[in-house]
Amino acid sequence: MPLLFMPDLYSDTDAPWDLLAKHLAGEASASEQQELHAWVTAMPERLPLLTAAIRAWERGGTATEEFVEADVEPAWQRFRVAADLAPAAPVQAAIPAGKVVPMWAAARPWLRVAAAVLLLVGVWSLLRVFLPPSQQEMVTVTAGAQRQQTTLPDGSQVWVNRHSTLSYAANFNQTARVVQLQGEAFFEVKKDHGRPFTVLANETRTQVLGTSFNVRAYGAEDSVEVAVVTGRVAFSPVRRLPTGSDSVLLTAGLRGVIHRVAPTAAVQKPIVDPNFRAWQRQELVFDNQSLEQLAQTLTRYYDQPVTLANPALGRCRFTGTFAQASLPQVLRVVSLSANLTVSQSGAGYILDGPGCR
Repeated sequence: MPLLFMPDLYSDTDAPWDLLAKHLAGEASASEQQELHAWVTAMPERLPLLTAAIRAWERGGTATEEFVEADVEPAWQRFRVAADLAPAAPVQAAIPAGKVVPMWAAARPWLRVAAAVLLLVGVWSLLRVFLPPSQQEMVTVTAGAQRQQTTLPDGSQVWVNRHSTLSYAANFNQTARVVQLQGEAFFEVKKDHGRPFTVLANETRTQVLGTSFNVRAYGAEDSVEVAVVTGRVAFSPVRRLPTGSDSVLLTAGLRGVIHRVAPTAAVQKPIVDPNFRAWQRQELVFDNQSLEQLAQTLTRYYDQPVTLANPALGRCRFTGTFAQASLPQVLRVVSLSANLTVSQSGAGYILDGPGCR
């Protein structure tokens, strides 16, 4: 069967084409699903491979609707030529005249699905997706201690938060608009109704046409969160869940959360933290905010723990705006306003005192 040669196209490691085909056909066992999941998540750059195959399968429909057995061998031969593989021996050379050999008689069902994927995606589309890493050049934007702003080839703007990485294929603007994210980033996506924009992050998929939204997907956190500022966003786990209702459509003012254990289906919630994009704006705005929420925001924004010595202090309120201020400066203002004291320890900062009694 032709697809047995396809691992030659992936020089970094042998891709489990049989498991991928079974997964698309819905015939993979629980252990095979786990094996495919482990292979995909071992290296972030493998996610687009699985995602592209799934999208192509969803667009093309079922195998029986889209191809016949006679189409498979010519498609495979074209693929071998395009991929610069060694030419195969003619299939019918050893078949006596008048003898009909059923192509699929001894083939397992998933092989038929694999051939359907080959036809649905198209020879050159598959070639682009499955090129070896040495031929599929990647562009990476890495933010260390400072955030980074970048413009993608399609004109979309991306702000990459500290200790985060964004990567995409060098031919991003010519093929699919897909980026991979580790960490946090804010996107202002340029509209292109013919090509959706997709963000892959920690086993989740965020897909839009043109909008602005924030994605938070740090590896150390147990969930991935997408918050929408304008437009509409489809948010879902990469792995489809048996329920079939694993995605949500988010509009402005809403956020979606997917917990990474399992993973779970996306849950829609309102945006409650007005400073969810403060890192991108480099400005903190508190409007009658509780000190409990303020401490959580400061901890997240400055990546240093800020705690309250007494939980009752969390009911106090604070209003103020800080633009590019240091954490000690912010705490000094808060403490004076709320009748508190600030102490520093190896674990961070502590707010204590009588407060707003």
